[in-house]
Amino acid sequence: MFFTTNPPNPESVNADAIEALNQFIAGERNAVAIVKLSDLDRATARAAGSLWLRIPDDVRRFVARQMLEQAEANVALNFARTFFVALGDPDNEIRSIAIQGLWENESTAFLEQLLEMVKREPEPTVREAIAEALGPFSLLAFEEELDAKWSDEIRTTLLSLYHSNESIGTRKKALISMAYFCEDPDVEEAISEAFDSVYRDLQTAAIFAMGLNLDDRWFDIVMQAMSDEEPEMRFEAVRAIGRFGDERAISSVLDLLDDEDREVQLAAIEALGEIGGKTATATLRRLVKSDDVVISEAADEALHEATIASGSTRLDS
Repeated sequence: MFFTTNPPNPESVNADAIEALNQFIAGERNAVAIVKLSDLDRATARAAGSLWLRIPDDVRRFVARQMLEQAEANVALNFARTFFVALGDPDNEIRSIAIQGLWENESTAFLEQLLEMVKREPEPTVREAIAEALGPFSLLAFEEELDAKWSDEIRTTLLSLYHSNESIGTRKKALISMAYFCEDPDVEEAISEAFDSVYRDLQTAAIFAMGLNLDDRWFDIVMQAMSDEEPEMRFEAVRAIGRFGDERAISSVLDLLDDEDREVQLAAIEALGEIGGKTATATLRRLVKSDDVVISEAADEALHEATIASGSTRLDS
């Protein structure tokens, strides 16, 4: 069925977008047509809302995946209004993709939608996506960029998601998202509880959260975790210690430059860039000359970060 109604202001509706939607309704999987769903105006977005569910389920999934992939590959594409339409899709995967697609959207409209969705959303994977998407809003709350009413609701929602009978994935994302609420005893208690959990995923999430929360009480715990037997824990620990920016950690970070796990090595290099100082800078200058291209490029980027942080001018040698 094709869109044939005549809106009051037909010139305000994007004909190319409607044509693309009609192709999808007809069952066509046209990746090239996806770009026509970018930068929709309000009138076209409303028209898209009336057409969206006429698209076959499998084609809607194709469209949602393509929008996410193409937006990641081309920053000039903006599918925000189309993703807003997809937030109400009956398909679990599509709702989850829509939330991911709106990751950089900091509007209160998106925040309000997330907080409403979590009240009625039954699917664990979508609830996990909601918990993760609330993270940037927690940061905005910490930076006092949101009204207190929103901050309180975000905090309460995330604490509820963590403490409720949710999937481990949802609890993990909720813990990380709430970590920005510094000097909050309930949040600190949740992080401690997660670290003491029998679930390894919650333990590693707690280390990640410590690096966002940055309370001094976590420093020694994160330092110790850098010598954990599992690479995933060492990876999260060295990333977290970098965020602390404390030169007391330099020696332990240097040890991880020779870690058996490549991801841990690269995280250690990044941490040196965040910590900065003479030892870190000298080490990064040496690593820039490495024959290992991956190590050299990572060190170059970290050195750039270190010099910016110190306010100095990088000298090539």
